[in-house]
Amino acid sequence: MTRQIFGSFDTKDEAIKTVDGLELKGYKAKNITIFANNDDTNDLALRTDVNVESSIVETDSDPSFVDKVKKVFTNDAGSHPYLHDKLIHSGISDKQASKYVDEIESGKILVIADDEMRMGNDSVSDDVTLEVDTIRRD
Repeated sequence: MTRQIFGSFDTKDEAIKTVDGLELKGYKAKNITIFANNDDTNDLALRTDVNVESSIVETDSDPSFVDKVKKVFTNDAGSHPYLHDKLIHSGISDKQASKYVDEIESGKILVIADDEMRMGNDSVSDDVTLEVDTIRRD
């Protein structure tokens, strides 16, 4: 699956405008993904019909005291290693994922989409032509 990055945006409105534009161009909602920090995900999910991924991994319980202390001493309080994995899994390169993890953690919103299959397009190449007999009148 080929993914294209359509940008990282400072506001939810900019990201939503981009998503709306992609859908108008024929991209299917199921092929568009938004990556955002946890503060923005609920609103983005309500205002769009695309996949919204959070920078925070949902857990069933709160982290233990030992886990909190470990984060402080390993200087890992602000990073989200699972977000990097989510970005890699969505089809972007390791180098791009590293760059965009930092941007998402700082509050930006990333919009990516599968650029192969758009609504109204077949998966066949553009080289296919139909052979039609023509009628000539003399």
